[in-house]
Amino acid sequence: MKIKTTPDGKHAILKNGVPLYVMADGTEREIDGAAAFKLALSKHFEASPVMSRLKLPADIIAASFGSHFDIQGGKLVALDKHGIKEYSSSRPGEVATFDEALGQLIDRYPNKSMLLKDVGAPGAAQAPGEQPGKGGTVTRAAFDAMPPAARAKYITGGGRIADVASAAPPAPPSGSITRATFDTLNPQERAKYVTGGGKVAD
Repeated sequence: MKIKTTPDGKHAILKNGVPLYVMADGTEREIDGAAAFKLALSKHFEASPVMSRLKLPADIIAASFGSHFDIQGGKLVALDKHGIKEYSSSRPGEVATFDEALGQLIDRYPNKSMLLKDVGAPGAAQAPGEQPGKGGTVTRAAFDAMPPAARAKYITGGGRIADVASAAPPAPPSGSITRATFDTLNPQERAKYVTGGGKVAD
């Protein structure tokens, strides 16, 4: 979605006193400033990778946390409950991106456990700063999805990783096999085959 402008790009085109926006499918819609901001913000929530960690759909998360976002200086910024800008934890001194800010807001939410998917559940990933319960077990995929600091904290807290057990090697064939088949067996399998009464047909 983008605002429709005059050919020189300097002025917005209005219809009935309201700016015209060109939608993704090429259609045009009259959307006032507040509605345009709300629509654009909802798209940010829908596209955010943070949503993959949450149980609730994007529209509910947007309704709960959308009030923390505002346009300042022509840019989308996030504000905490005191109206102070959210800053990036990985880029000191810089304002947080939408995804960083949303992750931080959720991480500080008192009832965040109600929002986060269970660790190890399909599609679940670790939220910023979140640590699985001590002594718990997560899948390798869930562990790999954690930030490095969260991995270290999880392991030192007694957490375990459930790796898929390797498939057991196939048992040697029984009865009578050809020399070519016998030669493909490893030494242990050959010995087991012979001591088990197997025969080699030359």
